[in-house]
Amino acid sequence: MKVKADGIHLNYYAQNTDYRGRIQDAEKENGIFPTDGSVRLWYNNLTTNYSQHWHDAIEVIIPVENYYDANVDGEDYRINTGDILIIPPRKMHALYAPETGARFVCLFNVDFFSALKEYNSVLFMLDKCIHITPENYAPVYSEIYGLFTQIWNEYFQNTEFYEFSIYANLFQIFTLLSRSQLNQVNLFTESSPGKRREYFSKLNGVLEYIDEHYTDDLTLDEVAEHSGFSKFHFTRLFKEYMNCTFYDYLISRRIKAAEILLAQLDLSITDVALQSGFSSISTFNRTFKAKKGCTPGEFRSLFHSRTSASTDYHVAQSN
Repeated sequence: MKVKADGIHLNYYAQNTDYRGRIQDAEKENGIFPTDGSVRLWYNNLTTNYSQHWHDAIEVIIPVENYYDANVDGEDYRINTGDILIIPPRKMHALYAPETGARFVCLFNVDFFSALKEYNSVLFMLDKCIHITPENYAPVYSEIYGLFTQIWNEYFQNTEFYEFSIYANLFQIFTLLSRSQLNQVNLFTESSPGKRREYFSKLNGVLEYIDEHYTDDLTLDEVAEHSGFSKFHFTRLFKEYMNCTFYDYLISRRIKAAEILLAQLDLSITDVALQSGFSSISTFNRTFKAKKGCTPGEFRSLFHSRTSASTDYHVAQSN
């Protein structure tokens, strides 16, 4: 199917001929990306609904004809034409299509971003869905929509180095969203530009410090002292900046580390707990299930099933 978009003829189907259908293990969707890539885009005009599921990819939905409905972690979203809904990785969600309509569905692997400075603050910005409309993101909406337009043009034209270009645009989108969110923080907007830069620098330094020491027995007093703020001032600034408390952030950082360690089958669950900063296996099991909706053992089984399915597919393709 070839469609003319912004003066460019896009073939919406040629790029995805490798796709072999949805692969699910319980509610976990696997096999999303091409065997040699980390991006998958769809021009979707189907009336199909998708029941509750989750995956490792960040998902972006942009209706171009009619609306689209989503339920993410129990919260309903009506995505109108021109809106942008960003669903974070590993969020349980369901999708509901109207009788007619079309939308772009964009899936990106962003886990490798974790090595980048300031990624942790972006990651927590993405802890919940971001529903971008022309009204609520007015200063940056047009630029963000334009960047997504470049992304799908690159993908469906299958240009040289298209993944590099796509991720360059995605980085710019995250930058715009992060700065927009920062400008909405009251403690920052009420300060002088110099003071805002000081707060921003110190709090990002705190995130780096937590990233280096999350396996230690970190305390609020210790981290506040490292930041250079009083405990009271640090608590206010951190909550305003990250939209969560210091201890909530620390626990989420440890859970993130545990997800990665659980992929290593040579480590016991106890080893994973201790290496990700939890003091006991009981605390780890309880906290992990509260955050992820499954036990560490169940999460490991899902990951192992994904790996096995991917290996079987590659073997079948080579024979």
